Amino acid sequence: MINPLLAVFSYILGSIPFAYVLARLHGKDIASFGDRNIGATNAYYATGKLWVWIVAAILDALKAFLPAYFWGPWYGVIAVFGHIFSVFGFILIRRVVSGAGTASSIGFALAVDWRLVPLALAIFIVYYLVLRPGGSLMDFFAAERGYTPGMVMLWATYAIATRLGWIAGQNADALLVLVSFVSLTYAYKLRYLYSRWGILAHK
Repeated sequence: MINPLLAVFSYILGSIPFAYVLARLHGKDIASFGDRNIGATNAYYATGKLWVWIVAAILDALKAFLPAYFWGPWYGVIAVFGHIFSVFGFILIRRVVSGAGTASSIGFALAVDWRLVPLALAIFIVYYLVLRPGGSLMDFFAAERGYTPGMVMLWATYAIATRLGWIAGQNADALLVLVSFVSLTYAYKLRYLYSRWGILAHK
């Protein structure tokens, strides 16, 4: 049974745009930069500082990790939902979708079963090695072109983890919901980028 107060708190916690705040401290408004994503990736490209991406990603991960770890997986899912559909993001950029939810999904996974994270990373690396797109793994992971392999990574991680019995019950159900709407978010962002620019590249 979901506790309404904890659900609201999880959503608000997930909605806090840490990356936007960090970028503003460096004089950058990521709400008007690149794809206008107010997540860690856009903050990295706007500021050019890796440590901004790292700090923002850790804070975004904690937003989902803490509710999932202390109150249960569904609260972690709500926090990720809050990050993607942030009320603060809507105020800042007037768009329904604020962030992609990658870092917050990692936080959720760490709370549910830490093995999900190295498994997902291994799948992503294999995808990178097969495609050999050029550039660094970091650029491939952080750029928009990483959305498609990101969807593959999410579903493959879910399939393998459930097959191996790492997750079951409500953890598996919550992960399925998470993978579903994060994948839809990635697909939406790809569609947005194609329709806006016709290419996948930061501006």
